[in-house]
Amino acid sequence: MGRGHRVPLTVCYHYGMASYVLELHGNRPWTSNAERSWHHMKRAAKVKDQREAFGWLAKAHEVPKLKAVVVHATPLAKDRRWKQDVGGCFPAVKAAIDGLVDRGVLEDDNPTFLKALTFYPAEIGDVDGLRIELVEVVSCQ
Repeated sequence: MGRGHRVPLTVCYHYGMASYVLELHGNRPWTSNAERSWHHMKRAAKVKDQREAFGWLAKAHEVPKLKAVVVHATPLAKDRRWKQDVGGCFPAVKAAIDGLVDRGVLEDDNPTFLKALTFYPAEIGDVDGLRIELVEVVSCQ
């Protein structure tokens, strides 16, 4: 292979049988744009709260240890005028996933255990919040 030639990457996994939906209500997830202007202590406090909240949600819903997952993230909003960029809530989702690692649902959030992360546009409804869906996957290997 010459320099600059790339081998096509094939990702292969099958969906397992388990799927878990965790929703945290109360506040819209913060965005990377908002986070840029925060003092580092404010950010640390938000991350800590989000990690703990999703860890407790996983415990309350009795989410077992999962070998590998695909994560789907959906911000929830009451206000139809609120237009968040798809994927803009990445910092809040990352903190939520870290909380699942802290709780032992995932061994780590590296590519061995977190196979994909999908962001969906905000869902307008009754509450502000964040929905994380964990879908268990099995590798083809």
